[in-house]
Amino acid sequence: MRWSSAWRTSNPMSINSAGFLLFLALAAGVCYLLPKKHRWLVLLAASAFFYLTFSVRAAVYLLVTVAVTFAAAHGMEAIRLRERAELEQHREEKAEIRKRGKRRRRLVLGGALTVNFATLALFKYLDSWLGTASRLLGLFGVARTFQPLGLLLPLGISFYIFQTSGYLIDVYRGRVKPEKNFLRYALFACWFPQMIQGPINRFDRLQPQLLRGNDPDPAGIRAALQLMIWGMLKKAFIADPLAGAVAELFDNFARYQGASLLLGSALYCVQLYADFSGGTDLVRGASALFGVEMAENFNRPYFARSMDEFWRRWHMSLGEWMKDYLFYPLALSGPMNRLGKRLRARFGPRAGKLAAPCLSTVVVFLMVGLWQGPGLSNIAYGLWNGGLMSLAMIFAPVFARVNGRLGLDEKNLPFRVFQSLRTCALVVIGRYFSRADSLMQALRMLKRTVFHFGWGALGADTFLSFGLSGSDWLRLGVAGGVLLGVELALERGVPLRERLDRRPWGVQFLVLFAAVLLLVAFVYLNTDYTAITYVYENV
Repeated sequence: MRWSSAWRTSNPMSINSAGFLLFLALAAGVCYLLPKKHRWLVLLAASAFFYLTFSVRAAVYLLVTVAVTFAAAHGMEAIRLRERAELEQHREEKAEIRKRGKRRRRLVLGGALTVNFATLALFKYLDSWLGTASRLLGLFGVARTFQPLGLLLPLGISFYIFQTSGYLIDVYRGRVKPEKNFLRYALFACWFPQMIQGPINRFDRLQPQLLRGNDPDPAGIRAALQLMIWGMLKKAFIADPLAGAVAELFDNFARYQGASLLLGSALYCVQLYADFSGGTDLVRGASALFGVEMAENFNRPYFARSMDEFWRRWHMSLGEWMKDYLFYPLALSGPMNRLGKRLRARFGPRAGKLAAPCLSTVVVFLMVGLWQGPGLSNIAYGLWNGGLMSLAMIFAPVFARVNGRLGLDEKNLPFRVFQSLRTCALVVIGRYFSRADSLMQALRMLKRTVFHFGWGALGADTFLSFGLSGSDWLRLGVAGGVLLGVELALERGVPLRERLDRRPWGVQFLVLFAAVLLLVAFVYLNTDYTAITYVYENV
C-alpha cells in the first residue's frame, strides 16, 4: 500500500472528500457562533458556496429554477386571494368564480412545471434525441447528422427540480403557504447536503428546520457523525471496490458465462445499494450536524418480500413523490374513472377496479426509468418493475389460493425468506436493464445468462479475472458481512445505535476511532484508492 497526504478526487468538494469535511466543520462552527436569527443566512451562504465550487453556469440554471418556482407560487397565491375577494362581493356567482380561479391557478402551475421539466429534459435527453433524429433521417435516405451539444448535466438537477415541483403542487393544492422571502425559499431549494444524493424533501418538513436556528446538541451531533462515518464506510469498502468488477462484467460480457453475468448483476445491486444508501447516510448526517433532519431514503430494501414492498423501501423520497404527485392524480383522474367504468361493464367489477392502479403503476415506473436517463434500456427497466407490480395486483387472488392450498403461512420464516429471495432475484434481473449501456446489450446478457449459464464458471480464477485481487475479495467479504449483520439486526428491531450510546464512553471512543482509522488508512492516505463518482450524483 502506498501512502500520500491527500485523497485523490475529481472535485475538492466531493461529499466524501477531506475538503468537504473541512468545509462542513467550518460551516457548522460559524453557524453555531452566530445568533439564532442569523443562522439560516450561514446555511444559505454555505449552500451557495458549495454549489459554486462545482459550476458557476450550473448555479445560474439553479437560480432560474428557484426564481421561476418562487414567482409561480406567489402568482397562484395572488389568484387565490383575488378569488376570495370576488367571492365576498359576488356570492351569487360562487361556482363560476371558483372555476375561473382554479383554471388560472392551473395555468400558472402548468407553465412553471413545464419550464421545470423541460429544463430537466433538455439537459438529460437532448443529445439522445438528436442521435435518434439522425438515425431516423438516415432510414429515409436523408444524410443529415445532428451533432450532440454535450451539455453538462447541472449538479443535483433532478433533485431540485422534483423538490421545487412538489412545493408548487402543494401550494396549488393549498397544503402549504408560499414562502414570502426569496432568500429563505432559495435555502429550501438549494440546501447543500441534498444536492448530490437527495433525498427529495418536502417544504413543510424541511423549511421550518432550516429557519429555526437550532442549538448544538451533543447527542445529535454524535449520532450525525456516526451516520456519516457509516455511509463513508459503505461507499469506500463496498461500493467503490465493486465498481471496477461490475464494469468489467458489463463492458466485456461476451467473455463470460451466464453465471458470471448473473453474479455481475447481483454485485451491481450490492454496489448500488452501498453507494446510494451510503451517500444518503453521509448527507443526512451532514444535515443533522446543523439540527436539520432530512427525509429517510432507504429501509433495508433487500429484505422486502414483494416488488411493491421493495419500492416502498428503496429511494423512499422519490417513491413518495411519485405516489403523491403522479400516481394518485393519474389513478383518480376522469379518464381513468371512465376507463374503469367501461371495463367494469364489459369484464366485471374486478377488471374495472384494477384498471386505474395497474395502468398508473406502469406509467409511474416508466417515469422512474426515464428519471434514470435516456435510452430504451431505462424504459425497459421501468416497464419491468411496473409490469411486475401490476401483474402481482392482477394475480393476487390466484397467489392467495395457491398459498392456502399449499399451507404456506406468511408468518412462517422459511416462506418469508423464500419471498425475499424471490424478490431479490426479480430485482437482479431488472438491473440488467438499468446497468447496461443499451437495451440490446441487456437482452444479449440475459440470453447468455439463460443459454450459456456455465455452472462451473465461478472458480477462483474467474473471480480474479474481474479485476480484484484475493485480498480485495477478502476485504469485500468482511465488509459485506458486517453490512449484512447490521441490516439483519436492524430488520429484527435491534437498536444498534442506542445500544452503542449506552456503552461506556471509552467503548464508544474505541469503536469510532477504529472506524475513522480505517477510513484514514485505506482511503484518505492510500494512493491506491481511486475515488468513484456516486452513481446518482448527476441524474
